[in-house]
Amino acid sequence: MVSSAKILAVDDEPDFELLIRQRFRRQIRDEEFDFRFAHHGEEALTALSAEPDIDLMLLDINMPVMDGLTLLNELRERQLDVQAIIVSAYGDMTNLRTAMNRGAFDFVTKPVDLRDLEITVRKGLANVAKLREMDRQRMAAERARNNLSRYFSPNLVELLAAQDEPLGAGRRETVAVLFADIVGFTRIAEVMAPEDVLALLREFQTRMTSQIFSSGGTVDQYMGDGILAVFGVPTASSDDAAKALNCAKMMLDALERWNEERREQGDARLDIGIGLNYGPVVLGDVGSEHSMSFAVIGDTVNTAARLQALTRSLGTPLVVGDAVVRAIRALSP
Repeated sequence: MVSSAKILAVDDEPDFELLIRQRFRRQIRDEEFDFRFAHHGEEALTALSAEPDIDLMLLDINMPVMDGLTLLNELRERQLDVQAIIVSAYGDMTNLRTAMNRGAFDFVTKPVDLRDLEITVRKGLANVAKLREMDRQRMAAERARNNLSRYFSPNLVELLAAQDEPLGAGRRETVAVLFADIVGFTRIAEVMAPEDVLALLREFQTRMTSQIFSSGGTVDQYMGDGILAVFGVPTASSDDAAKALNCAKMMLDALERWNEERREQGDARLDIGIGLNYGPVVLGDVGSEHSMSFAVIGDTVNTAARLQALTRSLGTPLVVGDAVVRAIRALSP
């Protein structure tokens, strides 16, 4: 059910309310329009404070206490988002121009042509609806951009946000894959309060993701204490393996800095394991039309996970696949 359009009429003439109620009685009865009335600018501000979702305002200029022009200034200063249609005498053209310059949407002159008033009201409501839809789309785009920024480096967010299908159709690509997680995280989490566990994960992801993004990588997934990152999305390059290796070194350096902070705070040291691999994958958007879900699939990914698991038995923080080494050596002349 479509809700009634809320319209605030601000006019000190006692006959104006009767005129409005009579002219729009059918729309009021059918709950198309829902009027409320004020007799000067201060009453209007009170009404707008109580109902910030008022859609449209019919506004006289010459009123006691606070006139219409002053009210328009107040609306702008308080950033109250309501469109105003000026209803004033024809001989008041100077003030009408001033009102338009202060943000009024349109005007009708007194004595009021009721048919013209209804046309102007409907035009104003249509404009309000258009502006609100634009705001909704802008907010949706901003949410989408913020969501992208969680997974993609800043230099890629603009590219992805600007395209209808930023990742294109599913395709095969040769990329570098990085797996990282915290060593012994389950044991660590068991002796921590739940809120402290979440805080630790947020800090870990923030610090490691910063290194991934600065190296030109993309976060494919956060999996508890694990991070899966890819280098070569959306466009692969010959130095993706080198970028991934450099990123791994930066992550280990960042961890050492964090451990120094933790030591000073009396917290236990953290260790991570990183596995790197390079090779062909299937990548693309596997989400619905309503949400993007980026996925990287293939044996290259599985091998990177196994290399990461080997860090425990080998007692080293980083295990690099042969394919990574070969790809980096191929860069040398």
